[in-house]
Order: sequence, then C-alpha cells, then structure tokens
Amino acid sequence: MNVTGERPRTMRDRVRRRVLTAVLGRIDNQAYMQHATTVDAHRTTANSGNGPYYVSGSPRRRDIREGREGAPLLLRIRAVEVGTLTPVPNATVEVWHCDAYGVYSGYQRYGADKFPALVSLTLRRFRPTDSATFLRGEQTTDGDGQAEFQTIVPGWYTPRTVHIHVRVSRADKPLLTTELYFSDDFAAHIQSLPPYADRGRSPFVNTNDVEIRLAKGSPGSWPTVRPTADGHQADVTLQVRT
Repeated sequence: MNVTGERPRTMRDRVRRRVLTAVLGRIDNQAYMQHATTVDAHRTTANSGNGPYYVSGSPRRRDIREGREGAPLLLRIRAVEVGTLTPVPNATVEVWHCDAYGVYSGYQRYGADKFPALVSLTLRRFRPTDSATFLRGEQTTDGDGQAEFQTIVPGWYTPRTVHIHVRVSRADKPLLTTELYFSDDFAAHIQSLPPYADRGRSPFVNTNDVEIRLAKGSPGSWPTVRPTADGHQADVTLQVRT
C-alpha cells in the first residue's frame, strides 16, 4: 500500500498512470467550468454519487483530522432551500475525503495508485477493509443552515482531481450528494508543500476530471477559499430541495 507519499512503486502503476493521464487529457471541462462557480437560485447544486469510499455512520464531530498531517482547512457548509434560499436547519451533513497521500480511511489497502480497484471493491460489495475513520465526520446544521468541519486539504489519487465528498440529508431523507472542488492553482500550491510535495503534483486536474465532466462543471460545488492565520477556510452554499 502506498500510504507514505511515495511515487508509484511498480512499473504497472507508472504505466497505468501514464495511460490514464493520456486518456483523460482528451477531456476538456473548461467551457463547463466557466459557468459552474455560481448556480441559479432555482437550480439545486449538482448531484453526484457517493463514490466507492462512502461509509455510513460517520462519527459526529467537528474536527475530523484524527492527527492526520496536512494543510489545515476549515470547511464551512451552508444548506439552503432551492428557490427561496432560506436556511435548512437540522440537516445532517456528512463529509469524507482522502488524506494528504490520497488514501481513504476504511479502504487503506487500495492505496492511491491502485486504480482501477472497482473489481475488488465490487466483489467485496464496497465493504470497508479496515475500521479507521480519519477524515470522516458529520454535523447537524444550525438555525442558519450551517455546519463546519476542521480538516485538511485533501491530496490526490489516481485518476481524480482534488475533491471532498458531501452528503446532506434530513430525517433520513437524502437531499444532496455532491463533490466539492478547488481551483487547480490552489491545488498546485498545496501540492508544493509538505507532506503533499513528497507525492508530487497531480497529473489529474479539474479540466480533465471525468466526474466534473459528467456533472457538466458541477455548478454550485466550488467553495470560496481564503487564507487564514493557520491555513485556509473554504465556504460553500449548497442548494437543496427538501
């Protein structure tokens, strides 16, 4: 497993990455992304699937780091009703993402360069392979529809751009599942810092990410990021239909 930030260890991993980079390089999301930073008040934020690394029953907590190293990130998520843009209180917000080396808790055996692992995951019915819970958590939105998490900026793994998964529900009713994205410039800056720099800069970026393509730019899923005294803060408003 590649959990120490090393580059792919085997020739197979290196060849796989080169092939995927070449194939995905034919995708161009720029036109979609130009219109995706904002979303019309009468449209919900772009939906996406849970992905292969979702685990239900995340710990209820604000700080989800569990000591994982990485650039500090305060993630503030606000849920509002589509159309009226009124706050959605008492909603459950779940977040999960990989660590600085591209590894997910619960699925550490797959590492960051072992794509495609879908056959193995499918045979296991996507059951976790370990009991770790780092970088997973849930919170309940307050009266202003807001929940926040203290985390780190995610790393990257083959073949995805940097992203954070978010799931919003209320009274066990799913309202939205989406992925949050960051600018390629921001990701490149973070990947130049330790411990991310040990793994190197990602060849997989927003302009050729397949999930961004399928979501037509993923409108409404792009947080506003600003520096803070000890890291960065990312704010995003998610428009949901209750």
